[in-house]
Amino acid sequence: MQPPPESGEASSGGDLLAECVRLLAELPAAAAASSLFRRHWPSVSASLTSLSASLSRPAFPPSAPLLAPLASALEALVSVADGPTPLGHLHTVSLLSSSAASLSQLAADARLLVESGTGGGDGEGADDLIPRLRLGSAASRAAALESLADSVGSLPPSSAAATVSAVAAMLDSGDILPDSREKAVSVLAAFASSDSTCRFLQQESSTVVPHLCRALESGGAGAEHACVALHPLTASSRDAAAAVAARGGVAALLGACAAGTPAAQAAAAGVLRNLAAFPDLLPSFRDEGALPLLLQLVSLGTPRAQELALGCLQNLTSGDGDDCQRIKVEAFQDGALACVKDFLESSRGDEPGLAPAFGLLRNMASFRYIAEKAVSESFVDHVVAALGSDKAATRSEAAMALAELCNVGSGKIRKDVGDAIPRLTWMLEAKAVTERNAAARALSTLVAASGYRKLFKKEERGIVNVVHLLDPSSRGVDTRFPVSVLLAVSQSRRCRKQMVAAGACGFLQGLLAAEVDGTKKLVDCLGRGKMLGVFPRS
Repeated sequence: MQPPPESGEASSGGDLLAECVRLLAELPAAAAASSLFRRHWPSVSASLTSLSASLSRPAFPPSAPLLAPLASALEALVSVADGPTPLGHLHTVSLLSSSAASLSQLAADARLLVESGTGGGDGEGADDLIPRLRLGSAASRAAALESLADSVGSLPPSSAAATVSAVAAMLDSGDILPDSREKAVSVLAAFASSDSTCRFLQQESSTVVPHLCRALESGGAGAEHACVALHPLTASSRDAAAAVAARGGVAALLGACAAGTPAAQAAAAGVLRNLAAFPDLLPSFRDEGALPLLLQLVSLGTPRAQELALGCLQNLTSGDGDDCQRIKVEAFQDGALACVKDFLESSRGDEPGLAPAFGLLRNMASFRYIAEKAVSESFVDHVVAALGSDKAATRSEAAMALAELCNVGSGKIRKDVGDAIPRLTWMLEAKAVTERNAAARALSTLVAASGYRKLFKKEERGIVNVVHLLDPSSRGVDTRFPVSVLLAVSQSRRCRKQMVAAGACGFLQGLLAAEVDGTKKLVDCLGRGKMLGVFPRS
């Protein structure tokens, strides 16, 4: 076989391309005669086929930067295939293995050049930037990254996925300048901030999360950008959230909440809220003493930071496990109830933070002592007022909080909830099943008191709305609560007639089979000794 030319003999782009094509054509025959290639040939062969196809395409640029390393890799393989080598056997096997990996990456880069139709020149379009981010020196890739940072918002969706992948690969490579690393994180944050491109960032989650955590630990602007990028990743992936926690992310995020800019505080609180949604990550919050700092952010942060900090506290206190119960008690001891009251009293209008504030109140009120304390401090007034909110999430959380506070059973609370009955009755017709469930649960608690049963009976659509929740077509409804409400008023003949007329008997037959609590007793009450089927469904 003709020996490969020295590097100077193939200095021009066209000569280098021709040399690579020649080596690609000769290597298979040479490798077939070498026993050393037997193990690695399948992976090498696939890369050679792909490279041959790419280099033969008219769209492949003759001056592509990847040709030089490709020629070197192919020459090394040819030298091994030619016969005896001064390298030992282990060194030869290692060379084959690394060459196979290099060829695989070079084949992917060559496909990228052909598909993008560019040689990675000085153009600034999306198709020009993608190969420039992957190929060439660290300095040239840094220049491409600078260009990309100014054009993320204008990238077409067809290029966004490839661009995110290129930035992720750039971060994952060892050959990246420190300034480029920070710039790459800011670019990922820009992708995370757009609904149209965020999903492409999520596809690269396993690659970018470790680098974002490193940027988070570095502080400064890089930490803020890292938080912005981590927010959608940790919201959609438990693995991403666990990876952040495992790398000490909770401590770094709390640091950003304490000393970062207002924007960084809000971004960090958002990531913490996502992490707190996973019960197995709660020990990280307890170990880092997160509660006082989160409560401070509720008191002093921007409205967005307050909303997200309250959401984090709501998630931390939402479970029933031992860790969660301890956090509820610790939150109360750290002044969470007073913090929520200050927030509610200082709120102006229907602020986004109201929903998580009532969610936190509801979670803490699951402890009877805390519920009694909340009732004595007039939280009920805020809860009832929130039932008239324009936002479904606020109404739902307020109704759930009211249900917990009503379980206290004090006479005082019964006097404070007069306006709740018509509002809850109206909420039973809501589109969102979570809102209907919340309203039914609150009503089931209220109608346990005779005074509120009377108010509920006066509601023109009260019985009808509750019965409609039993309809099997109302998917996702927790039927225990509507059954409880109907059972509470079933001693009234007029209410029983309304139930039958609304179709309760037909719906209850299905609930009997499901053994829903209270169903059999309600059926007996409606039947009064007669067979259930004698009642018309509507």
